[in-house]
Amino acid sequence: MAHRETAGLATEVDGPFGAPVPEETEVATLKAGALNLFDATAVAVSSTAPAYSLASALGSLVLISAVGLRAPSMIIVSFVPILFIAYAYFHLNRRNPNCGASYTWLSEIFHPAVGWFNGFLQIGISVIFCVQAPIVAATYSLSFLQSLGWLSQASANSTTWTTVLAMGWLVLITSFCVYGIRWATNFQWILVIIEYVAVVVFSIGGIIKVALSATPEKYTSFHASWFNPLGVHGIGTIATAMAIGTFLFWGWDTAVNLNEESKDPSRNPGRAAIISMWLVLGIFVLNFVAAQMLLPRSTLENSDDLLFVFGQAFAGKWASWVMLFAVLSSTVATTQTTLLPSARISYSMARDGVFPKLFGSISPKFQTPIKGTLVLAAISGATIVLVGLDAGASDVISTFTNNVGAIVALYYGLTGLACAWAFRKAWREQWWFTVSGIVLPFLSGIVLLSIVVFDIAQNGWSGMKWDIILLVASAVLTPIVWLKKRHRAFFHQATVAYDSIEGA
Repeated sequence: MAHRETAGLATEVDGPFGAPVPEETEVATLKAGALNLFDATAVAVSSTAPAYSLASALGSLVLISAVGLRAPSMIIVSFVPILFIAYAYFHLNRRNPNCGASYTWLSEIFHPAVGWFNGFLQIGISVIFCVQAPIVAATYSLSFLQSLGWLSQASANSTTWTTVLAMGWLVLITSFCVYGIRWATNFQWILVIIEYVAVVVFSIGGIIKVALSATPEKYTSFHASWFNPLGVHGIGTIATAMAIGTFLFWGWDTAVNLNEESKDPSRNPGRAAIISMWLVLGIFVLNFVAAQMLLPRSTLENSDDLLFVFGQAFAGKWASWVMLFAVLSSTVATTQTTLLPSARISYSMARDGVFPKLFGSISPKFQTPIKGTLVLAAISGATIVLVGLDAGASDVISTFTNNVGAIVALYYGLTGLACAWAFRKAWREQWWFTVSGIVLPFLSGIVLLSIVVFDIAQNGWSGMKWDIILLVASAVLTPIVWLKKRHRAFFHQATVAYDSIEGA
């Protein structure tokens, strides 16, 4: 049973924040039961987008330059705390399957202002990502067409064509999100199959090629030391590497934000999140190992398009085309699965009365938060045009990966601590729950928040660009300056504590 805690007393909770649902959201709701466990898992792994993540993190040399050939070890080290944050999501979702997910849970468990900060932060980084990813998709689309000989190099490098194509991808992605969760998920299935088949088959093929090579001196032999994180020196270096690792794993929580549209909403979304974590870990480790074996160290440290180079080294030009197409499909997929949860979080916040009313509007025909989706897409689209017009604005894109890792670590870390605190009264119920629902989420939360502190200490506030600083400042100041005066009831809700694992 959940209890509100105030002045040392406990009273039963009647509903989320005790606030009535606006009348217009009672007429039309999200499409319940549309996704099964396999659908939710496909969305989760597609959201994490291994091919896109590998291209943006490996290709930009951030992780390799930080830890060298011990990158696989840092992938595994980064995976461990994120895995138990996924368990935290699973346990919290069992008690309250709300599409606001961590926004809702932090509001109820810590303080409504903390939840609002978390929700606004997630929406903000999602919008920024929906600027970056379509531009990347456009860049890979043009590169793919150039590699086929259908486009000149000048056209492929054209800022105008990149902007136009990025807008085209954003419009297509938004249309799927608007037309319904089933349309969006079916599109995800197509994209995730293309991506995973290409990356897995080529990675295994690359390893086999090295193992069977008649000239092994051309390649790098596998070393168990690649999996030893003790060879990485310096807390700052580890924090930077783990921030990048956190970015690589970011996205699996999309499945939980779609809980109100899932079958068995209190269990399947959390299960999908955990399953996807293991699948994505296997993909990342496999590809890092294959790349380090197949490509020379100089290429690893200097290539700006590593997956393309990897495909070419594996099987020639046709394989590099396939890799380009895999990254393209991955980028499109992750853009869609970033827009989907941000629209659900803003819908949940509007439903609670602390976000503009239009974000709480559900289309009776499509059963999606159509207005909120369109507004978020429009903001992203306007920023894409701004980036295309202003060369200086593209600097935001080039530094986003470093910054978003710390931001994701922040909200994941807070959710881990919230889970441990919410279930503190249920610690005796089951020993495995005590471990997976309290102890390990708490420790993982501490680790992730420490990453944020060390990453800032290592890179300084100057490493945080204006977009991230403005986003954090807005998330902190808005509830203090504006919302707290207009929505006092929300910000004075008592917190909850759970005395059992299962809901009442």
